[in-house]
Amino acid sequence: NDLPGIVDAGAIQTLMHIDGVLPGSNVLVVGSGNIGLIVTYQLMQAGVNVVAIVEAAPRIGGYLVHASKIRRLGVPILTRHSIKTAIGTDRVEKAVIWQLDSQWQGIEGTEQTLAIDTIALAVGLSPCAELLWQANCAIADVPELGGFVAYHNDRYETTSPGILVAGDAAGIEEASAALLEGELAGIFAAQNIGHNFEGAEAIIAKKRAELASLRNGPTGEKIRAGMARLEERGDHQCLNKLG
Repeated sequence: NDLPGIVDAGAIQTLMHIDGVLPGSNVLVVGSGNIGLIVTYQLMQAGVNVVAIVEAAPRIGGYLVHASKIRRLGVPILTRHSIKTAIGTDRVEKAVIWQLDSQWQGIEGTEQTLAIDTIALAVGLSPCAELLWQANCAIADVPELGGFVAYHNDRYETTSPGILVAGDAAGIEEASAALLEGELAGIFAAQNIGHNFEGAEAIIAKKRAELASLRNGPTGEKIRAGMARLEERGDHQCLNKLG
């Protein structure tokens, strides 16, 4: 990642949406989760040529509705592929990709060289746990949720009184899940300081159902496994502290 032109997906979104700047003209996207698929579509809407999406896993990580839209626009999504090397002098000029075997190792002889000027990294996101750590919240390393996350109950309350989590701080998911969690955490925080309102329980039930729907099926399998592991790792001790 020492060549100019190798940029993470979040930075690309900031460049385009906030600064009005395109990251490049010919882009290779690494990662087929929802972030990778959505950034690909946003790049194409802005007139950028997306050469391909490479995904190390054997199947696409994001929703098929996003992937189908990308494929209809002619962008290949290459599963079981990764970058072997990035080539360039002053900035990235080419990328060599190759197929991966069942042990995630590159297969010699399968290399392809792509002419590009930008590599978009839509992989390796991690939760923002630093402030929670400093606030003495109990933390667990849960790979399925992206790394270190705070123990929390179903009201998003951590082990530190008065501190709730939502979105990426509770585990890496897509933006729509983060928005729903934020709404729920906001309601629970208000209730905790005595500000309840009529119809709150109905809204909570509706938001929970929407979250469950987002996490349903093969795409949400990883998140469901991570949530189960978080509860197991707590040995019910941290969670019991939450009341």
